[in-house]
Amino acid sequence: MKLDDKVTVYCTNNDATAEASIVNITKDSIRVLLNGIPIWLNRTKPGVYVGSEHGMEFIVKTANSN
Repeated sequence: MKLDDKVTVYCTNNDATAEASIVNITKDSIRVLLNGIPIWLNRTKPGVYVGSEHGMEFIVKTANSN
């Protein structure tokens, strides 16, 4: 996973998926740009990132997730 990679973001509130770009990576979190809205997602376990924005929860699973 690196900057500008495309990831699939899943919204648990409405069971929808969308593509987002990674714009920032830290040790335990990533920031993605989803339709122009930046969202911080924190790593909850290897390869799984969870965050919320505007009252909705989002999940990103990377290739490292089982």
